[in-house]
Amino acid sequence: MHARRIVKPVQYRSPRLINPVSVTLVLSLLAAGYAGYEFVRVDMTRQEAYRVLEETGSAFAGRRAVFQRDAAQREALRVKMQQQLVAAGITDPELETWIDLEDGGASLGVVYTAKYHWPFDVLAPITREWQVEHTLVLPTG
Repeated sequence: MHARRIVKPVQYRSPRLINPVSVTLVLSLLAAGYAGYEFVRVDMTRQEAYRVLEETGSAFAGRRAVFQRDAAQREALRVKMQQQLVAAGITDPELETWIDLEDGGASLGVVYTAKYHWPFDVLAPITREWQVEHTLVLPTG
């Protein structure tokens, strides 16, 4: 006769709550969140720069004859635009702005450098140069 063996189910250890996989996942999520924040921050600054250029273009269009005729008034408008760009979050000390007259309109623009920062500044920031331009087409007559 065969003796019957009683088979017990295998008892596995339950995994620890904190293990290498969970630590890696949390660190990956934090890194992705921070990278997303940096990307959004720089992109929002670029969008704000374009908004300032559009508003300055509206001011130019409202007094077009004055700005086309008087270079000092145009320079004052450019300086005001540059101050608004700094207030919008552009921190580049070498910021360049311009208002160029064109046939039937004007071209307004800015060139600046934006920096993507690493957490805790473990590495040097990544710099990227942005050029934002707004072309204003005005009816002749």
